[in-house]
Amino acid sequence: MPTPQTRIHQKVDEAEIALVLQCKDSREFYEKYIRAFPKKRKGIESISKIWKRRSEFVKKQQQAAPPVKPAIPAEPRDIETLLAMQHAQMAELCALAKEQLEVSKEILRQLKKHGVTSEEQEPQPVQVQKRRVTGIIIPPEPPKKEPVKKKVMPKPAPILIGS
Repeated sequence: MPTPQTRIHQKVDEAEIALVLQCKDSREFYEKYIRAFPKKRKGIESISKIWKRRSEFVKKQQQAAPPVKPAIPAEPRDIETLLAMQHAQMAELCALAKEQLEVSKEILRQLKKHGVTSEEQEPQPVQVQKRRVTGIIIPPEPPKKEPVKKKVMPKPAPILIGS
């Protein structure tokens, strides 16, 4: 004997779905639901079931949203249009690169005018002198070196002999 189909979820109105999507947490949703729908006498269990289906409603809303049209023309066969778009983008990139090159050249000219050379820009090492602390001479600390890293050789794969 076939069993009658039972509804898995209760029916949710569009206004309730819109309210669910607006709220950040379940407490806020419960308070707004009570204010928005005073005539619906749903208990906290029914309202919490609606909240638990929030991810389902978000997915449905994203699927219903119209897809964003790409900037490419509708007919991909129109090679001339695509080449013209590509040419325009490359010309824009070229103009930006030329502008950046000119700015860099101007910065170098200004630095040369003021007599700043590349050697002067590099920081000079600080010389540390010996210090005396209560009669004890503390030598300067040697610069810390990074430890030498060992090269790790990959393990050879086992040789399999066929039958």
